[in-house]
Amino acid sequence: MTTSFVAAPTVAAHGDPVHRMRRVIPAVGCAVSAHALVDRDVLLWVQRSAITVLVLDDTGLDLVQSVSVRPNQVVFRTGDCPDSIRRAVHHGITRFIVGRQEHVDHLVEYARRTTFVYLAPGLPTVVPARRIVVVGLHGDIDACGTPTEWADAAEYALCRTAQARTLGTPAHRIVLSRSAGTVVPLSVERLDSIVRAVDEALRQGCARWRLARPAVTIAVL
Repeated sequence: MTTSFVAAPTVAAHGDPVHRMRRVIPAVGCAVSAHALVDRDVLLWVQRSAITVLVLDDTGLDLVQSVSVRPNQVVFRTGDCPDSIRRAVHHGITRFIVGRQEHVDHLVEYARRTTFVYLAPGLPTVVPARRIVVVGLHGDIDACGTPTEWADAAEYALCRTAQARTLGTPAHRIVLSRSAGTVVPLSVERLDSIVRAVDEALRQGCARWRLARPAVTIAVL
């Protein structure tokens, strides 16, 4: 039988996934999709552990507001609708994944405090702006991505980190997550394989591009 991390009893029986991942990558962060919060046990685990929540659309934003997830736990991926960005900012969210310069421009318009952004694939850098701080890069993996594909995403993010450094935009964090709407949990064995693959990709990539090892967050749901 495949064991997953969805329910609190599973966490109790097999260990918090954060602890499992940190056996391989000591400082790794853990994230879940906002859509997974419809499961009460996942919600309680997130609230108890201060896990990062990835909000990928308006539905996810409505959900984190309705269940009172703290804004400082949320990373919001910007889309084509400026109103969604405005709503997220007004909710108190300060961490965003941006895919285009226009997203940054909207944040400049709406934000009244320092806002931290992760660059999505395809966005090498952004125009410097007041109160906007680039902190890292985001890597997107197919919903059924293999450990090798997770490793490839981590390696590509490191390559982008090296490129960003040459463009004057240092980035020290990487967030890796599956495609929008994915809430199927990773089994214990699959998560272990993914974390080991990502760790090896980080080790090799940092040596190849002479980079300090970045902080990495892996979305398990």
